[in-house]
Amino acid sequence: MSDMPPPPPPPDDSNWSSYPPPPPGSGAQGPQPATGWATTGTGESVQLASAGARLGARILDIVIITVAFIILAVLGITAAVGADSNTDDASALSVGALVVSVLVGAAIGLLYEVTLIATRGQTLGKMATGIRVVRADNGLVPGWGKSVARWIIPALLPIIPLIGWVLSLLVYISLLWDKSRQGWHDKAAGTLVIKV
Repeated sequence: MSDMPPPPPPPDDSNWSSYPPPPPGSGAQGPQPATGWATTGTGESVQLASAGARLGARILDIVIITVAFIILAVLGITAAVGADSNTDDASALSVGALVVSVLVGAAIGLLYEVTLIATRGQTLGKMATGIRVVRADNGLVPGWGKSVARWIIPALLPIIPLIGWVLSLLVYISLLWDKSRQGWHDKAAGTLVIKV
């Protein structure tokens, strides 16, 4: 072996350097982190979940919540009809059943989503698609406050007449143009959704 240094690169390669690139996030010019990656507040690099994986998890979660809601609604309506079989006022029963159904649906969504995200960082849909919600500042499980904030923003927007559903949809699809793939609910709660 020779003690000679390696030959310089060809003149047409202006990006060549004999020095290693600076570490990501150092502020120095050089290669930028690849798309699909983010750095937590602790400096750990994490791979972000794709929009497709997040959509798949959301669809699975909606199916799970809907099945649970239907089962509980049928049981509740059956019990209400059985208890009020002598009542001629069917409209009062229908309104009462509707109000109870809405409250039960909200409770199921709240308990399912918030509890699982707060304690595990994953709903059943996220477990199935291999993704997890973490705090952006330290990469840990979000906890109760961040989980409630993350859930309540898209859950309450549909209450706004006419445009609520559109705003709720925008909360979720806003991750498509964000460099950290954060929806508005993720930004408000300070969370990232990562691949496991």
